[in-house]
Amino acid sequence: MPAGVVLRGNASAFRASHSSLPVRWIPPENLHITLVPPWYCEDTGKVCKELHDLLADVKSFDVCFNEVSVGPTARKPRLIWISGGAHEALGKLRGRLSGLAGPEGDNNDRKFFLHVTFARIRKGQKVNLSPEAIDWKATLDLVCLYESILHPVGAEYRMLCEVELSAG
Repeated sequence: MPAGVVLRGNASAFRASHSSLPVRWIPPENLHITLVPPWYCEDTGKVCKELHDLLADVKSFDVCFNEVSVGPTARKPRLIWISGGAHEALGKLRGRLSGLAGPEGDNNDRKFFLHVTFARIRKGQKVNLSPEAIDWKATLDLVCLYESILHPVGAEYRMLCEVELSAG
């Protein structure tokens, strides 16, 4: 799910103000919220049709991000991300989509953590970044299915299909 133009602007400003950090910054076009964990799919055409059908009546909505921090834990930081609180519409959307991945994606037991990864900390490097409070908002009005192509320098994402959500 693309993070939106406003969110990309905030991310660029954060990146510029923290350019000395020893991290690999995620390109703005790759910023996204993962609703369903990656899975192997043989018939992407079928999944794209199901995605359109599942989202036909879903309206766009706003999400709020309230913190920039390292993760997944402060003791073992590997990433810099923004995070936000629980959002009912996002949980419902995730629930609808989880079945697309079959048994691999149907993992509603796993608590959803709203976040967007901005950077990956370089191996062996220490990042001194205390959590920072933010007040960033993004309208989620598009859901995309991406193919993730892994390279030694990071993932490349290729969009397979997208579905626009109706105006909220």
